[in-house]
Amino acid sequence: MTPHEYRIGGLRTFVVEARDPRAVLLLRTPYNSEAHLAEATGWAERGFTTVVQDVRGRYGSAGSFRPYCGEGADGLACIEWITARAWWLQAPALFLYGTSYGAHCATETVFAASEFDSIAGVSVVVPALGLGETARNRDRAFYLESRLGWWSEHGDAAHSRTSSASPGLLERLPVSDIGSSSSAPIPSWHSVLAARRSDAERAAVVAAQHCPLLAQGGTADWFTQDTIDLWSSWGGPSALALGPWDHCMRGSNRAGRMNEWLGAVLDGRPWTGAQLYGHPDGPLRLHRWPSDRKAIELPGGSFLADPLQPFPSHAPGIDVRGLASRSDCLVRPVPWQAGAVVGTPVVRIDGGNSDRHWGAMLVAHRRGGEVEHLTQGMSLGSVVHLAPLSTHIHEGEELTLMISAHAFPRYARDLHTDEDHLYGSRAVPMHRTVRGIELEMPS
Repeated sequence: MTPHEYRIGGLRTFVVEARDPRAVLLLRTPYNSEAHLAEATGWAERGFTTVVQDVRGRYGSAGSFRPYCGEGADGLACIEWITARAWWLQAPALFLYGTSYGAHCATETVFAASEFDSIAGVSVVVPALGLGETARNRDRAFYLESRLGWWSEHGDAAHSRTSSASPGLLERLPVSDIGSSSSAPIPSWHSVLAARRSDAERAAVVAAQHCPLLAQGGTADWFTQDTIDLWSSWGGPSALALGPWDHCMRGSNRAGRMNEWLGAVLDGRPWTGAQLYGHPDGPLRLHRWPSDRKAIELPGGSFLADPLQPFPSHAPGIDVRGLASRSDCLVRPVPWQAGAVVGTPVVRIDGGNSDRHWGAMLVAHRRGGEVEHLTQGMSLGSVVHLAPLSTHIHEGEELTLMISAHAFPRYARDLHTDEDHLYGSRAVPMHRTVRGIELEMPS
């Protein structure tokens, strides 16, 4: 199967035709279409004529790369080109597919292509849904580490390069100067800092979709909640596969699962509901993401927080037993019973009149002695939505909640001054006082 190269409005596009086509698969990517040709050949061997396109301004495509701008219009133009090909008539059903930024391309394309009844489904993996959605969490905390990493490697350039997200650069103040201080300058850095989420608007558009959706993600991914919300809000038949994976999705069998889903959709049996992997008795099956919570009251306390020696962030699944001895946090045991824990915990902190940022981390003291980081959150206010949780607590294991002022470098720091935390350059220590804590755990 030989890839054939075309130009669609100046955008480099490869087509790998299937010998006995069942449908067409479209993948638009900023990560070099040539790097996806082996994958495209694999899908063609499974019966899917596969179209892979470089987004505007990247690799073989003309124009300037403006991340998260115009992907719906370019995707729609690609669909119009596909449906005018002779090979389209052999299997006139189109699936949109993408991972990370490619998932953004897929969702924006289906939103723009509402008049096309030939879109058979959308498959997304660890979706990075927009400029604001990737810049901040739902509590408005700025994703410093991941945004510097992505923009220094991929943003504002025609080709990806080695990331300049060094520890020294992450620690630089003000955060607003990082873009100009990077070894490869990031001209759009101020646009990233200013970006805001559009959750309500997106939910309305997502609810209007009718074709099937498969969303795959991991509880160690940055965008877990967005993956779950996309699945929950989708207007058509929607399926979620979630496991203990990070943004790379290693070991997730995502391609095999997608292949089975494609077949089910073509057979008229699209999957619905959620499969949660990584539990001791096999995957858990859910029809919706749990919304019921049990409130647990925990005592407050005080600690000294220093932005120049901030409380650190860690990836879920990491052993963090050394954190409990730090003096810049509160450590509170959480009464809990053994069993599956699935949902989105919420922490409400009574800090008096203190208008400050708050961080929270939930850990499990495992039977083997390790202290596993389960989930973490950061908020510019007193309500902290932790990242979605899907784990199992065994007999004899315990939970602990840790309250802090920072979660660095995952999130930008509260500087404890009257300056904005992204534009200020002064940082001072501060005594933090917590009157009380309410932890809402999934029930």
